Amino acid sequence: MARSRLGVQDALWLTMDRPNSLMVIDTVMWFGEVPDWDKVIEIIDERFIERYPTLSRRPVQDGAHWYWEDYDGFDLAEHVRRVTLPDPGTVAELQAFVASRRSSPIDKSRALWELFLIDGVTFADGSHGAAVMGRFHHAIADGVRLVQVALGLCDLVDEPAPAKVGRRLRRSTTPLAIASSAARNVSRGAVDVALSAAGSATDAFAGAVDTVQAAASGEFDVALDRVSAATEKVTSRGSALLRNPERVTDVASLVSSPDNRVVNDVASVGKLALSPPSVRTVWSGTPGVEKGASFAPPISLDEVKKIGKATATTVNDVLMATVSGTLTRYLREHGDPDLDEVMWMVPVSVKPAEAEPTGELGNHFAVVALRLPLGIDDVRERLAAVHEAMERIKRSDEALLTYSIQRAIAQAPTPVATGLTNYFANKAVGVLTNVPGPRQPMTLAGTQVAGVLGWAPCSGDQPMTICMFSYDGAVAVGFGTDVRLVPDGDRLGEHFAEEFAGMQDAILGRVP
Repeated sequence: MARSRLGVQDALWLTMDRPNSLMVIDTVMWFGEVPDWDKVIEIIDERFIERYPTLSRRPVQDGAHWYWEDYDGFDLAEHVRRVTLPDPGTVAELQAFVASRRSSPIDKSRALWELFLIDGVTFADGSHGAAVMGRFHHAIADGVRLVQVALGLCDLVDEPAPAKVGRRLRRSTTPLAIASSAARNVSRGAVDVALSAAGSATDAFAGAVDTVQAAASGEFDVALDRVSAATEKVTSRGSALLRNPERVTDVASLVSSPDNRVVNDVASVGKLALSPPSVRTVWSGTPGVEKGASFAPPISLDEVKKIGKATATTVNDVLMATVSGTLTRYLREHGDPDLDEVMWMVPVSVKPAEAEPTGELGNHFAVVALRLPLGIDDVRERLAAVHEAMERIKRSDEALLTYSIQRAIAQAPTPVATGLTNYFANKAVGVLTNVPGPRQPMTLAGTQVAGVLGWAPCSGDQPMTICMFSYDGAVAVGFGTDVRLVPDGDRLGEHFAEEFAGMQDAILGRVP
């Protein structure tokens, strides 16, 4: 009987399930028309089962190790089921169905995935369509590879040149190369800090001279405003440091450029080692079993790009800044206006997914910790803050650091590994993903796909997971929430739409 051994991270995810925290990646694909389901099932058999051996195997433990093993009882009909939404089958009812499945564990005596072919979906424009919900245990693969698997069921209308998704970790391979690289980085970092500190001192001196001159010329209101602003900035930094000890690393970032790898690596270690559990707020607590799912109205990718171009930021920065505004609105709505940042776990692929399926899946990712600023009403200022936070992560070795930690944790005894995983997970409010999908339309069994979403699972006490998926000129945004901690998760989608419209108005001078 054929079998293959699970990788250490695959085995960790397999044993991490809890009733209130399932290690399952949930996906939804929807259509403006109903596909030919018989043809869809044929495609699933051909492109799932024949391409990926793991999808027809079940996990078995042999001694201290886990294996994927063939079994005689595999039946595709047990994994692909047809359901019909109750009348009138609105998007809200589709979301309710998705939420109900997110709360249900996958039977580990069989292959660890399931698909639901959903009929009776009625969209806001009155069209009658359908959807497919896919659920894959995280032990099978990471999000990048599972997106490739799911989209592999579809055909692109206009076949583009194949492109790889993800990237390999930047790393040196020999002790001499590591030492040399470290020496270069430290040297460059020291020069950068010295130059930036000198520049900051010059700016500070110039600001002080301007303030004195304003006072001497009788412009006391201008001078007082400048003194007040400076005092507020110092006070803000000081109080933030008291609340969050890991922000001691901010002192270095204040006198360094965003591409200073040494400072950024120190900041990364600070986030991982010094960050306390996620700040107590309206959504804090122990998650329940029941989960929620809501979708924001799709937004134009072209509009996102225009905002990015106008502010010298990226598509990802614009989307992250919109999430920042969304969470700020939600917290203020619930009487919790003082939070100035939250930490998110952002998955990063460390091995490119091949353009053509190879049959190999598995987990090849790291997570980086994004400290997302909140409470910044000025859109340009918020975009700049998010951009700098993302640039410091990109120009650091954080992915390598966290990947090494993940592998070390995965090789520990299961109770220890589970405890350490939850320890790091509880520093974050949840998992935030931004997945670039196909730029052109795709079809499933000849029926055009209207949109796609997929949620990474939460760990520990995380209350929510957010997915942003760009496809065919639009960005779909989905919020997966814990109903006990976020009982009104649909408000997040509404806030996201409001926040993006406000960003269009502020940056582009128009509201759609």
